[in-house]
Amino acid sequence: MDAIQLCGMELSRVRSRLRLPVLCLLSGLAVLEFSARGPFRALGSGHDFNDFVSPYVQTHAWLSGHDPYAPSTLRDLWPVSPGPRFLLKESADGTLPAKRGLPSPYTATAFPLLLPIAELPWRIAISVWVLMCVVAVFVVASILIHLAGIRIRSPLVLMIFASVLLLAPVQTAIATSNIVTVVFAMGMVATFCLMRNRAEMAGVLLILAIALKPTVALPFVIYALVSRSLAKAIVPALATGILLLSVTVIPPHGRTFWWKSFLGNNQSMFAPGAIDDFSTANPLHFQLVNLQAALFPILQNRALTQVGAAVVFVVLLAFWFRAVRRDGQIGLLDLAILTSAALLPVYHRFTDAGLLAVPVAWALSEMEGELRRFALGCLLLASPFLIPGATMLQEFSGRSEILQTLSRGRLWNWSILSHESWLILIICVVLLAARSLSRGHKPGQPRREPQPSIAS
Repeated sequence: MDAIQLCGMELSRVRSRLRLPVLCLLSGLAVLEFSARGPFRALGSGHDFNDFVSPYVQTHAWLSGHDPYAPSTLRDLWPVSPGPRFLLKESADGTLPAKRGLPSPYTATAFPLLLPIAELPWRIAISVWVLMCVVAVFVVASILIHLAGIRIRSPLVLMIFASVLLLAPVQTAIATSNIVTVVFAMGMVATFCLMRNRAEMAGVLLILAIALKPTVALPFVIYALVSRSLAKAIVPALATGILLLSVTVIPPHGRTFWWKSFLGNNQSMFAPGAIDDFSTANPLHFQLVNLQAALFPILQNRALTQVGAAVVFVVLLAFWFRAVRRDGQIGLLDLAILTSAALLPVYHRFTDAGLLAVPVAWALSEMEGELRRFALGCLLLASPFLIPGATMLQEFSGRSEILQTLSRGRLWNWSILSHESWLILIICVVLLAARSLSRGHKPGQPRREPQPSIAS
């Protein structure tokens, strides 16, 4: 018996010694994959057409007093010559917003914030922007490690770091130079400020995040709203918002009334069959992760689908708020619930699913805790997001006989092609079940920082 115990202890020591080198190797591979699928793709041959080029041009248009939402303005100010082949034709016949989502539907409040980068020549600007996005990913990972209360020498640090880099939505967001990564980082920094009793800075950051992309800022705003620190954030947040609106409405080189173009573009983009439509009439609907994309093939009614997604979100939010009110504490698990639930009710593309880094980080930090069953379930449900599953299914459906046969059936649109939306919903349910058994912090692990209490 003593010999067996000694062998077991020796094996345990060997595993402990091997764990760190193995995790370092995996982290190195994660960095390589992230680099190849993220910044290298962003700065590759296709870097003259991405998600940032339209806000870049629109900022120039806003600054010069032109209509930033007019397709003709986008065509005339395009930074690279020649522009995409479709640009001239579709800007002339008025189909550019519906077919391409251009000009981008970001609100004009984003333009003053993007001005420092937009003033740079395009080749330099896109390089600076991609660098900012990469830094934003590392900021997100660092804050998640801090919020999880993990000691710096713990192997979990490398696991969380690698998991953020390996998420396909994060890689795709970098590759497309999407604004979501920067807004995600701003929301995480705002949450960190709340934890550090820097509510004033949190309020300012949240206003800036809302100005850039309100749908991504939503979970962080809700998180802040239930914090007792919110009162300290109101004055600086309001001051920042008023200042930003003033600058937006009165650009330096004259004023243009662009509301009609803005509303018209949005109406075109979300029309049946258009690029942002959640129905099956849109050939690219599989790129959406909001719940409408999964419900519509079942309900076959646009209004009913919208109501259904809203009801699901409200119910999830109500259950979460009830659990939070019960113990008066909020922590990483609560942020994980909000970041996943916020993907369901409003328009979100696959790139926005990078918010799932928060529930993944919580799950990794809880693998040795009392909620490890829920944590394991969360990790299993999030694992399909290591690849762009829906895009791959759609791409290979024409090449594989089995997938081609499946794509003709109802099950294809009901569940297979929309599996990412269903997975996000199930992740929310699992996290809420874990929350009902927790007390706002992670059982079994020390708190590094005091958690803010909710507003009474």
